[in-house]
Amino acid sequence: MIDTTRKTLVQLCLPLLLNSALGLVTTLIDTMIISAYSKNAAGSVSIANQILVVAYDFSVLLGVGAVILITHAIGRGDERPAREIASIAILANTAISVLIAVLLAIAGPSLVTYINTPPELVDDAVLYIYVIAIAIPFNGFLMASVACLRGFARTRTILVLGLFAFPAYLVVDYVLVLGAGPIPALGVLGSALATLIVRTAAVVMLLFVLNRMVGVSWRLPRPLRRVHDRVVELVKLSYPSVLDNVSYGFYQLVLVSFIAGFGVTAVLSRFYVMALTAFLAVIIMAISQGNEVLVGYRFGAGRHDDMHRRALQSSAASVTLATVLSIVAFLCSDVLVDLFTSDPDIHAQVRELLYLTIFIQPLSGLNTVLFHSLRVVGDVYAPVVFSQLVMWCGAMPLAYVFAVVLECGVAGLWYALILEEAVKALYMVYRWSRRAGNGGRHLPRPVAVVAPRP
Repeated sequence: MIDTTRKTLVQLCLPLLLNSALGLVTTLIDTMIISAYSKNAAGSVSIANQILVVAYDFSVLLGVGAVILITHAIGRGDERPAREIASIAILANTAISVLIAVLLAIAGPSLVTYINTPPELVDDAVLYIYVIAIAIPFNGFLMASVACLRGFARTRTILVLGLFAFPAYLVVDYVLVLGAGPIPALGVLGSALATLIVRTAAVVMLLFVLNRMVGVSWRLPRPLRRVHDRVVELVKLSYPSVLDNVSYGFYQLVLVSFIAGFGVTAVLSRFYVMALTAFLAVIIMAISQGNEVLVGYRFGAGRHDDMHRRALQSSAASVTLATVLSIVAFLCSDVLVDLFTSDPDIHAQVRELLYLTIFIQPLSGLNTVLFHSLRVVGDVYAPVVFSQLVMWCGAMPLAYVFAVVLECGVAGLWYALILEEAVKALYMVYRWSRRAGNGGRHLPRPVAVVAPRP
C-alpha cells in the first residue's frame, strides 16, 4: 500500500527532473549529431518533428485519464482498481496509437507541403515521418505506461529506465546517422531508425517492469463491458486536455508556416531556441507532474485545503526556477549556440529569442502547474476552452501581424507568445483560487472507482 501522506514534491519530482534532464541532454546531442551530418538534415528533422508533435499528443490520450483515476483510487487507499485501470489504459492507448500511425502516414506528406517547407527539406522530412509512423504504437504504449507509473508514485523506476534508454539511443543514433565501420551514414533515415529501435526495446522492458513491480496484468478483465466502461471513463477525462495539446501542435504548425518563407535560417533559429530552452520545459513539466500526483492523492482523500496550498507552492517553485534558468540561458547564449552552428545570423536571432524567453517561461510555468492541477480535480473543460480561445482568436492573429505584416520575423512569434501566456496566467490563478479555495466547495466529487470483484 502506498503511503500518500509521506510523499513529497521533491521525492516525486527529482527522479522525473533527472529523467527529463537526461532526455534534454539526449535531445541536444541528437541535434548536434544530425547537424554534423548536414544543415539541411537538421532542418528536415525540425520540420518533421513539428508535425509529429500532433501525433505524439494523440498517442498519450488515455494516459491523462489514467493518472487521474489511479491517484484518486490510491488516495482512497484502494490499489486493486488502480492496477486494472493501468492495464486497460495501456492496452487501449496502444490500439488507438495504431490508428494514429496509419493516419500520420497518409497525411504526413500533405502536412509537410502545407507549412511551406523549403523544397530542399521536403523529401527528408517526409521520409522521417514515414519511419516514425511505425514507432507511434510503441510510443503510445510507452506514454501510457509512464503515466501509470507516475500515478503509482514509481518515479524512481521511470528514472532507472531512462538511464538505460537514453544512452542506448545516442549510441544507436550516432552509428546510424554518421556511420561507423561497415555501417554507412544514413542521415535523416538513421535518426528515425534509431528512434524506432530504442522505443521497441523500451516496450519490452516495460512489459516486465509493470507486471513485476506494479502488478499490472495484461489480461483484460471480464466482462468486456467493464473494459468498455473504463475506456469511456478514461476518454472523458483525457480528451479535453489531449485536444488542447493537439490543437496547440497545429497552432505551432501555423506559426512555423508564418516564418518558413523567410528561409532555412529562420527555421533553424526557432529550432535551436526550442532545443536550448527544452530544459526549462522539462523542469516545469517535472514539477507539474509531481504536483499532479500529490494533488490527486489529496483530492481523493478529501484534503482540499492541503491540496489548494500544494498547487500554489508548486506554482511558485515553477515560476522561480523558470525565471532564473531562462536568464542563465540568455547570458550563455553564444556558448550554447556554438554547440550547433557558427552562423552569425543564427547567433543573432537566437540571442534575441532567448532574451524574449525570459518573459515567457515564468508565465508558462505558472500556467502548466495550475492547468494540470485543475485537470486532476476534474475541472477539464473550461480551462481548455479558454486556452483555445486565447490561442486561436488572439495569439495567432497577433503572431501573423508581428511576424509577417510588421516584418519582425521569428521574434514576432515570441511577442505574441508573451501576451498569450500573460492572459492565460491571469485566468489560471483566478480559476484555481475560485475552484479549489475555501475548502474546495466548488470542486466536483472525485471520480468513483469501483473495485473489481475477485
